[in-house]
Amino acid sequence: MLVSMTGFGVGHYEDSSVVINVELKSFNSRYFELNTRSFDLSGESEYKIRTFLKNKLKRGSINLTVKIDSKNQLKLNKHKLESILNSYREIESEYNLDLNYSHLLRNNDIMSFRTLPKSIEGKVLKAIKIATDQVLGMRLKEGKSIEKEFMKYISIAKKDLKKIESIYSKSVKKKVNSKAANESKIEELEKLDVTEEIDRTNSHFNQIILSVNSKDISGKKISFILQEINRESNTILSKFLDKNIAKYAISLKMQAEKLREQVSNIL
Repeated sequence: MLVSMTGFGVGHYEDSSVVINVELKSFNSRYFELNTRSFDLSGESEYKIRTFLKNKLKRGSINLTVKIDSKNQLKLNKHKLESILNSYREIESEYNLDLNYSHLLRNNDIMSFRTLPKSIEGKVLKAIKIATDQVLGMRLKEGKSIEKEFMKYISIAKKDLKKIESIYSKSVKKKVNSKAANESKIEELEKLDVTEEIDRTNSHFNQIILSVNSKDISGKKISFILQEINRESNTILSKFLDKNIAKYAISLKMQAEKLREQVSNIL
């Protein structure tokens, strides 16, 4: 079963004291990469969230956005506020000015966000779990679509291999049975033998089909097998220089390339 690395999900949690909205996006990546935005959690909680997402999503570039509206989210620095207010009043009194007190709010040290308590951190994780389930559902759905494309390309590639094998067999039989056939000609044909490459390529495609049907993560394994198929295709092209075989060998390489493009998006 193929699983895509692309997915999107949202999570929501709300009670009398807090409203939490989560947005989770997953994109292609060779490794697990987590980018977080818009929330201030303790190091321990961030570690728990990272561990949870890595265990669930395995691989991919993950963007996590958490927006929290809490009644007790803002913290007022009273000592600094009183100090600034006294200075404002002194300036107004001494210089006969009417200052705009709203500018006080532009001072970042007057109002700040509190580090969220553990009770809210648990609620954040609940919302993240909801979003993660949606991402996993989307990954599975897209994985099924990729799987259909996979099987289509493999079917075409296997037909190409049969054509190559048929053309090669007929060509060899014709040359062996010709009156001009001699020992040196037979040696030349042995050097041009591509049956081993055909068998190996067929075997590689069968391994890919097994990987597609397996429950294990298969992206990296399939990518490696496709490299081997590309090498075998190049060998067939270079060993047996026949325009009819070349046509199907090139098609074989094209199907492998289409598979390679698709495999970059699966786990």
